[in-house]
Amino acid sequence: MSRKFERKTKELLGGTPTLTVGTDKLFGTSAGFPHVVELDLDQVHRNPDQPRRHFDEAELNSLAASIERHGLQNPILVRPLPQGDYLLIGGERRIRAHQILGRKTIFAILTSGDPDEIGLIDNVQRVDLNAVEYATALARLAEKHGYTHDELAAVVGKDRTDITKLLAILSLPAPMLEEYAASFTHVSRSVLIEIAAAADDLQPALWEQAKEGASVKAVRQAKRDHAQGQSAREAGPHDPERTLQASVKRIMRDVAVVREQRHLLDRAHRDRLLQLRAEIDAILEDAPQRS
Repeated sequence: MSRKFERKTKELLGGTPTLTVGTDKLFGTSAGFPHVVELDLDQVHRNPDQPRRHFDEAELNSLAASIERHGLQNPILVRPLPQGDYLLIGGERRIRAHQILGRKTIFAILTSGDPDEIGLIDNVQRVDLNAVEYATALARLAEKHGYTHDELAAVVGKDRTDITKLLAILSLPAPMLEEYAASFTHVSRSVLIEIAAAADDLQPALWEQAKEGASVKAVRQAKRDHAQGQSAREAGPHDPERTLQASVKRIMRDVAVVREQRHLLDRAHRDRLLQLRAEIDAILEDAPQRS
């Protein structure tokens, strides 16, 4: 903390060197009232579990320009450390933007909440994490606290099914996740979720389509086409018995329809049915008896 703000704060709090989160001595406010302090950048220690791993240089420069023109509209979030410094909970991009501007201090809000939860929520509310960063942060929270998907959904304000789908992204092959993080973070979460839900042998082909800009609709259609092709192969020449079973069932269904509509039969229909009966008789006579 620096300058007059630090001295005044210490004076109001009775000389306490570090602000206590939730104190109401300043203005008689409730314990939940946010406390803003001005900190030296070198007092703020980066969080090794920061969910964001990718920082776009152009976005950082744009943020720095905005801060220079309009000031910092949203202070970073920090948690006091025992030795008097602070752990960064939310605001890595804002810290980096201040460094770009050559500034030595930054405004911060003190918090006492769980660093992982608050850091994740802060990132999501401001600039979305990419899909893998988000899923990784969710998985870390679940492992750290033993959260179920329902509990995790309550923490981040999402539906449970959304949480389950997001976590499934981490089941994608490691090379695919690495390639995504390196060059293809523009691929949407929805597309990655669709790929993660696909059969393992189809995922590489879907990933190639996604890299070329395929939409969610296109990926879903590719999955349907694959499923239909798989069904055809399963019932095709590679499985003649299943093909026969399907054909017999189809004939039985058609016969039932003809029976119901037999009052509409004309001479041509009768001739075809007689021909069909003769073919069926011939099949039964030639077919070997099977138990």
